[in-house]
Amino acid sequence: MAAQMAVNSGASLWGPLKELWETVDGAVLRRQPESVHLLDLQLKKHKPSFLSLFKNPPKSAEQREKVRKASTEGIAIQGQQGSRLLPEQLLTEAFILSDLFDIGELAALELLLAGEQQQPHFPGLTRGLVAVLLYWDGKLCVANSLRTLIQSRHGKTFTLDLSGELVAFTTRFTDELMSQGLTKRILTLVSEISVTREFERLQKERGLGNEKHRKEVSDLIKDCRQALADSLFSWTCQSPLSKDDTLALIGHLETVTAQADGSLDSVNMALVMALLYCLDVSFIEQGTEDREDLLQALPLLTERQYVAAVHSRLMDGQSWKLPGLQAVCRLAWALSLRVLSQLPQGSALVEFTEADEALADQALLGDVFLFMKEGMLGCETFAQEEFYIRRLHSLITDFLALMPMKVKQLRNRADEDARLVHMSLQMDSELPSSLRKDLDHLMILIGEFYSRDPFGLELGLEFWCPTESLQHTSLQGSYLGMALQRPPHKQVVLSKFVRQMGDLLPSTLYISYLRMLKGLANGPQCAHYCFSLLKTNGATHSDNIQGVSGSPVSWEHFFHSLMLYHENLRRDFPNPDAAHYRHPPLRGITQRELEGLTSFLQLLTTIITWSENARLALCEHPQWTPVIVMLGLLQCSVPPVLKAELLHCLAAFGKSPEIAASLWQSLEYTQILQTVRAPGQRQAAGIEVELNEIESSCEEYPLTRGFCHLISTLVESSLPVNLGAGLRVPGFQPYLNFLRDSVFLPFPTRAYRRLAEKWEVADSALEVFHKLLRDYEPQPSDFVQEMVELQGEQVPAHKPPGHSIMFHLLNDSPMLALCLSLLEEGVRQLDTYAPFPGKKHLESAVLHCLCLLDLALQKEVVFMDLLRESQASLLVSPLEQLLQGVSPQTRRADHIVSIARYLYHSSSNPEAAFQSAKILRRIANYPNIQIRLVGDFTHDQ
Repeated sequence: MAAQMAVNSGASLWGPLKELWETVDGAVLRRQPESVHLLDLQLKKHKPSFLSLFKNPPKSAEQREKVRKASTEGIAIQGQQGSRLLPEQLLTEAFILSDLFDIGELAALELLLAGEQQQPHFPGLTRGLVAVLLYWDGKLCVANSLRTLIQSRHGKTFTLDLSGELVAFTTRFTDELMSQGLTKRILTLVSEISVTREFERLQKERGLGNEKHRKEVSDLIKDCRQALADSLFSWTCQSPLSKDDTLALIGHLETVTAQADGSLDSVNMALVMALLYCLDVSFIEQGTEDREDLLQALPLLTERQYVAAVHSRLMDGQSWKLPGLQAVCRLAWALSLRVLSQLPQGSALVEFTEADEALADQALLGDVFLFMKEGMLGCETFAQEEFYIRRLHSLITDFLALMPMKVKQLRNRADEDARLVHMSLQMDSELPSSLRKDLDHLMILIGEFYSRDPFGLELGLEFWCPTESLQHTSLQGSYLGMALQRPPHKQVVLSKFVRQMGDLLPSTLYISYLRMLKGLANGPQCAHYCFSLLKTNGATHSDNIQGVSGSPVSWEHFFHSLMLYHENLRRDFPNPDAAHYRHPPLRGITQRELEGLTSFLQLLTTIITWSENARLALCEHPQWTPVIVMLGLLQCSVPPVLKAELLHCLAAFGKSPEIAASLWQSLEYTQILQTVRAPGQRQAAGIEVELNEIESSCEEYPLTRGFCHLISTLVESSLPVNLGAGLRVPGFQPYLNFLRDSVFLPFPTRAYRRLAEKWEVADSALEVFHKLLRDYEPQPSDFVQEMVELQGEQVPAHKPPGHSIMFHLLNDSPMLALCLSLLEEGVRQLDTYAPFPGKKHLESAVLHCLCLLDLALQKEVVFMDLLRESQASLLVSPLEQLLQGVSPQTRRADHIVSIARYLYHSSSNPEAAFQSAKILRRIANYPNIQIRLVGDFTHDQ
């Protein structure tokens, strides 16, 4: 009996489960041949853990007695001879832990002993707090193992390219788990486990430590729920669920609620996608070799009862907690029924397939496309999962291809609504309440969805038909054995949709259509096709007497409108100095037209960002001259938001070095940033005035960020040395001075309507400094004072911008002080382990600061050697000495400690931790600093 009651100091709820996960990970994800044999042994051993998923070993009076006597009689520990007496305090903690997690007393004791062993890896935490982490880590190991085993199954959506033997083994094993009620167990756990509830229990028993511990516990609990939901999602990607399991999943989704912003959380997102893959029949169109086997296993085709039960549940008039989610599931089911109706097997299901139109109508009434955009695309994990993206792509494209009459109805309704809106505006009456925005929502959804392509899938290509092949569709023969391929029917329908929606476009849909095109232009090939569409739209109306095309969606129309707008503004303000920074009501353009102009600029920016051919063709067009017109508009009185879009567009043009070189000269000529003060000019002008007088009072800085983005792009493409020659001392210095003195240094003290923008401004300026210093190599000529002739006088020449940045970083300058202050603020914010507005941009700004310090340390030896040799009167100090100075915020010499604290965040910010380590390595090379470092790092011990 004693042997049976021996305690596992590695904790049976953690150590063995960690081994299980390492074996599964090794065999499936890391493909270690030796792990395959171990996997068989581990799965046999841990099968009960999967079958009872997350069930804890029960408490017992016998165990309680055994643990209670461990302080007087001792207790046997596996791998150790004899019994070991345990302190009373440890046993008290074991009983608390046992009650807290409702686990057996011995299991609780084991967790504490393991926590004691693992304490060196968790500085500052007690064994009890470590035990809490181990408990949830053990659960996560089981959940991760389950998810990975299911992902390795043979199925219809993806393959991990594993050996047939391993795939057959994991498929058999997981089939057995599923037959024992895995789906319902997962859905129960996802509903029961809650971070809030767990934290309340832990809080009562003082089971939560500092912010870092709380974040780690919270992440483990969230990851457990996510891995369980992902397991179900991965299953439905590969294999269908049974009727009862599908109904259980629908039952769970009926009760789902949205987050505060209207989006689904990542766990519910996985479960929604699980149902959408359950109802997916698009794989039928793919002619894979195992298609017939997969069809035989598809209950939609083989089980009438399955179809009847799902149909009845989704047709049910009872509203879900999220009507938009109900609408998405109804649309998916309607499309599945439409596909089934076109198959030979579908004839037996005609009573259900006839309802596809009615279901689609119900989905549209539930604002299905609006929910897809806000509820699904709004979920932060949506873009991180390729198979979410692929499934939503098939849902959108299937609707357009399989239900063309429904799409036509949407367009007719939109045209009718546009007429009603027009009449209401003319009669100055209220808009009718019956207006629907389904087509509007569909176009915006397409635009948003295809605008994000983190995996570079370029799925939007399916909306574009190569025109070359369309011209030869009548030729059915072959030439030299090569058959001319006609595009797939679906692609032809989608391409037709894009073109037809732009025909006779009502003004109410104009902006939505442009946003849709912007999404569909995202990618190198897509951008080329979209460029051609806009070119063709204009070409068909080239004989128009007024020189402007009949299609409002063409390059011809857009650039003509832009030129007219520019002409009107120039007539309004003959004196550019006076007009530069006053913003009266919009002249000659309505708010709606302004939004249209902004949307077209965003579309243009997307196309020329991706397509160099489009960039060069548009830039070199003799009539349109877009760069000149845009720079002209920047000199006029237009809203800062529009100016920001113009700057982003110019930045996209500047990606080509040949355009960038001329853009620099044009920037200088137009004095967007005033670098030359004209004689007799009473007041300053340009972007600096806009920043200080308009953006600061509005507490919004789109123009400043746009200008930083433009400069950042241009310094990467080309940096002319003779910029401004003849009118001022040539060089980049005025731009650097503006970015440093007017943008970066004042950024902490400015007011921001949107808190995140504070970090966006800092990030955009630091990005330019980082690029300039990265590309700078100190040269002897940098330390010789050269002179240039300006208007008959000899004046000192400017140094390279990298030299100027080095000088500021090697002095106790405001720039260095702000960089160090930003690093302190950054690590203080990250140490809260809580989300805050602008976190992504703060992390990016911090990374730029760390890179600047690392580059300065790297280049300072050569810089200071050249300075000494030149005997110039420049005063600088080594950066490693400046870093030992006193921080104004903490009044302690802890700059280096602040930098080192980024190592704590290596899992969430690996790049910042890496730069931090590089800086510490460079500093630690100096023997006189090493002793100081040890003192700094052990100061709080």
